[in-house]
Amino acid sequence: MAICCFPNCAYLSETSRMISVYKRLKASCEDVVLATHGGSFEFVLKEEGIPYKHLEPFVTNELSLEWAAISRVEKGVLSGYYSVEELEKHVNSEMAFFNENNVRAVLSGYTLSNALSTRALGIPYVTTHLGSWVPPVFEFNMNPWPVNGDNIFTRFIPASVKIKMTNYGILRVRTHRPINILAKKLNIPEFKNFLDLTSGDLTLVTDCPEILGIPAGTIENWVPKNPKLFNHELKMKYVGPIFAELFGEIPDRVKSFYNTQLPKIYVALATSRPDYMEAVLSILKDMEVKVIICTAVHNLKNGSHPNILIEKHLPSHKVMPLADLAIIHGGQGSVQTAISASTPVLGFPLHPEQDFNLRLVEKNGGGICVSLKNLKKKKFREHIERIISD
Repeated sequence: MAICCFPNCAYLSETSRMISVYKRLKASCEDVVLATHGGSFEFVLKEEGIPYKHLEPFVTNELSLEWAAISRVEKGVLSGYYSVEELEKHVNSEMAFFNENNVRAVLSGYTLSNALSTRALGIPYVTTHLGSWVPPVFEFNMNPWPVNGDNIFTRFIPASVKIKMTNYGILRVRTHRPINILAKKLNIPEFKNFLDLTSGDLTLVTDCPEILGIPAGTIENWVPKNPKLFNHELKMKYVGPIFAELFGEIPDRVKSFYNTQLPKIYVALATSRPDYMEAVLSILKDMEVKVIICTAVHNLKNGSHPNILIEKHLPSHKVMPLADLAIIHGGQGSVQTAISASTPVLGFPLHPEQDFNLRLVEKNGGGICVSLKNLKKKKFREHIERIISD
């Protein structure tokens, strides 16, 4: 009987986290398999030499970019990631694979169809993709008002009221309609909200109490104040940070480039948009700094500059210790890699959980969280100079 790791390879963070877990399970002599519907970062599995099953329907690079835009709440907020027909194909394919491989537990990496296929078969469903963004955070009103959330209508609302509003709202964000249509067809309980869907039978909290600020006993014995918000029993456990230590060495050209007395900046914006990357580069080109930018799946038009080195992929856990500053969006993997490297961060979040991660860093003195307005107004340079001169 096997444990199945199931990353959503449309996202580097979920792919790399599942690789870390897969390696640990294999080292512990567990019977473990890895499956995915694919995505832009499927190549990482191949580079790591990990055997895996590529299940239909396949997720193309174009669909990966579309899903990333949905995650950034830029499109498809109401319709979601799947149509009912597409979702049913994903779920049926997964159920067939789980049965064929005698899978006894599924560790999901934001593959939302897993929440249906596992429940339909009665297989334990374990998740890591919430990171620290778990239900108790919102019950305790710990999630801040989004750094990108202010407008002419909200700026006059008291901060305490806005914090209550955002935490109340997140606990009640409805899941996408196709999910519950198929849940009903599969004769499993519908999902009351997005956290009900994305939490597992066991949710692994990939953080530590000292950073998150919630005692282990509170997390691991949590009972919701309002049970009506959840149709599925939720159990959580702290497991500590899980961040990528991926393939590859630092190329000699990178070592040579960073052999300088100038401040060294590492830009890692894998889930970004090209225009945001271009905006960051336009600011850095006018500064006396050395910049390495990891573009991942993006192609940049205006990156050529003697003080800028563009790389498609780099092992971040090896590069960040060399940098004086990391510019990131605030995914937990990037945040934890930077903390481990003792590298301060400057982050502008695109997703709500990135906002939360960066606020935790800022609260503990490890960096600065800024809004997209700072980027567009070119105030970014002031924040960069503040960090590298401190």
